[in-house]
Amino acid sequence: MKKNVSDENQKKPAGQIDRAKRREALLFLISYVKRHGWNVLSGVLLLMFVDFIQLIIPKVIQKIIDMLGGAAFSNTLIVKNTLIILALACGMVVIRFFWRVLIIGSARKIEKEVREDMFSHLQTLGFTYFNRTQTGSIMALMINDVKAIRMATGPSFIALTDAVFMGTLSLFFMFSIDLKLTFFSILPLPLIILMIAKFGPMIQSRFKAVQESFAEISSSTQESFSGIRVVKGFVQEDSEIKEFENKCGDYVWKNIQLIKVWGFFFPSVTLLANLSLAILYLIGGRSVIMNSLTFGEFVAFAMYINLLVWPVIAIGWVFTVLQRGIASSKRILELLNEKPDVFEDKNVNINIKKVEGEIEIKDLIFSYSEERSPVLRNINLKIPGGSSLGIMGKPGSGKSTLVSLFFRLFPIQENHIFIDGRDIHEIPLALLRSSIGYVPQDPFLFSDTIKNNITFGLNEDSPDDGAVERMSGLVSMYDEIMEFHEKFDTIIGERGITLSGGQKQRLSIARALIIKPDILILDDALSSVDAVKEREVLQNIYQEMEKRTKVIISHRVSTVRECDTIIVLDGGKIIESGTHDQLVEKSGYYNKLFELQKLEEQIV
Repeated sequence: MKKNVSDENQKKPAGQIDRAKRREALLFLISYVKRHGWNVLSGVLLLMFVDFIQLIIPKVIQKIIDMLGGAAFSNTLIVKNTLIILALACGMVVIRFFWRVLIIGSARKIEKEVREDMFSHLQTLGFTYFNRTQTGSIMALMINDVKAIRMATGPSFIALTDAVFMGTLSLFFMFSIDLKLTFFSILPLPLIILMIAKFGPMIQSRFKAVQESFAEISSSTQESFSGIRVVKGFVQEDSEIKEFENKCGDYVWKNIQLIKVWGFFFPSVTLLANLSLAILYLIGGRSVIMNSLTFGEFVAFAMYINLLVWPVIAIGWVFTVLQRGIASSKRILELLNEKPDVFEDKNVNINIKKVEGEIEIKDLIFSYSEERSPVLRNINLKIPGGSSLGIMGKPGSGKSTLVSLFFRLFPIQENHIFIDGRDIHEIPLALLRSSIGYVPQDPFLFSDTIKNNITFGLNEDSPDDGAVERMSGLVSMYDEIMEFHEKFDTIIGERGITLSGGQKQRLSIARALIIKPDILILDDALSSVDAVKEREVLQNIYQEMEKRTKVIISHRVSTVRECDTIIVLDGGKIIESGTHDQLVEKSGYYNKLFELQKLEEQIV
């Protein structure tokens, strides 16, 4: 029997689980670095060459100083050694350019690839994930956490190379000058390693808290700006400002907690590194006086200590950056490890190339999760291809849920919904969804032109302008569009904010019609359109979709009365079914609603 991974993790100690996650995060970083291995390796080799040049310069200076006052000293020697130093410096400039392009360039490419992989994976996830995850949290992952990965796969390599190569060679040259002096000078350095071990986990946990706080700010900002009309309509500007200030205050406080650790850690590392200079001046100065150390060697030794200070500090910096990168990798891996709840079924029939439009539902029971009660109960329904179905019912009766299952927005069990006699799990998911034109209750439009919003579902590079104009005419929007200054090239703003509710709905219907769907689903998609315009649009839709299947959800009897079949849902069950005339004759929900709306029309 296969063991459940989550159950196994629950049995493991928390420390063991955390180590496993850290190892997985580190392997995640390495996997991206491997893609640019040659560039990174070439950059590191060039960086090592530059470091070697830096280490040669003190030797040249040592030689010049020791020659001062000697018989061999001359102006020619000064010029010669000066030119050598200048040549080495110029060489360092040129090589530094190339290693920066190779290493930093690779880090930027890794940043791009991680962000693209995240975005691609998000496109595969179902509504269940987005229903429980704030948009701001996702944006924080895409910005801050990806940046932390870039730092861990770029600048950290530079610092690590300096720490290992320059640090090691600096010690080698120091030992070659004076073994005893080197031993005493490096005594403070082991303390740095102890500090790294102490403060590393603390830095990681506090950095994670900062990232999570930033995600809260992003979510709050996104929601506030998206709902700015509601905020202003209810005069809640001050409340929103106060809430935002509280979140910003929390973000600053968590940053300060992190800065406190940094504020102690880095100066302490610097202090310990510079203690080496103090030891040099104390012991090395006496050696110069006693002639056991030349003045040139003393100066070179001091330069090597200065060169060693950065590698020592770099150890701490690299550790911090890697801790951040690992913390961010953990968060990104949590996203990438999310499994789509709707995916291509193993029983899919790739030979299916077209959907005709006959829909049949058998004994359907559906719940959004095992913990929640069913939203739909014992649904049995058949919609012949080319016919029309009207769906009515109280809010929350399951109307939108039912139609969303036709194209598998949510996972359902097999053998409950059939299209053209085939279980929908057999139909390729892309074909299934591209065969259905869906207009939701809350139409979503992009901050783009009217034309691009209408043609969003097309896979053509240059959509036919005639088709765009014809679709806008079908939904009675052509004349309105032509009144705009830029006509079909008018930018309609975020979520179509410059359009009225009815215009948004009709534009969404045009977007669904232009793909020539085999099944059209209108989910209360004409609720913001007046009765006259509604009749005009519906008549055009029936003509356009004459031999194709139509499913129309509405709270208006006038919207569904022409449908071949009308069902009424209540509590997730079908309580009434028939034509308009048949349902009017019954004394049920449909009849009462019909009489009420007829009375309202007479009053108006």
